[in-house]
Amino acid sequence: MKRIDWILLFSYLGINLIVWLIYILDLYNREFISEMYFIIPFVFVFLIFDVYHKRFWNKKILLIWGIIGIAQLIIYYSLKDLPEFQAVNGNYLVWLKALPLTILTSYTLNLINQFKYGDNFIVTSMRLNSNRIDSKDERKLRPADYILSLVGFMIIIFGTVFTN
Repeated sequence: MKRIDWILLFSYLGINLIVWLIYILDLYNREFISEMYFIIPFVFVFLIFDVYHKRFWNKKILLIWGIIGIAQLIIYYSLKDLPEFQAVNGNYLVWLKALPLTILTSYTLNLINQFKYGDNFIVTSMRLNSNRIDSKDERKLRPADYILSLVGFMIIIFGTVFTN
């Protein structure tokens, strides 16, 4: 594993752990933490899908993040019915479902791209110049990269928010 893998992994786990400790130990306004908790998973999920997705081509990294995602699903389904996590529009913990969905989406879109083109899928949201050659793959971005990127973002957003 590279240094970036450890940095992202420990920052993700550390920030979540700190927020949960603050919540459990009642060190800050619980209602505020409940309402604002979506920001951490939301930011990390889109960072992971857009910037970090190429690291999921490594099966070990995919497995580690997959285990974290499964743990988050267990936490979500264990705590989702508690009254303090209920919101007017659903549940404050809904974004805990985003990481496993992001990993599954990234992996599936990569498999589709490998089947169709024989190479890996590249998320294009930060790479809007279609003539740009990707530095890692040394290939031009295809229309399929843009379409799959948009589909991936939509799956993550709607799949997270609109599922129970």
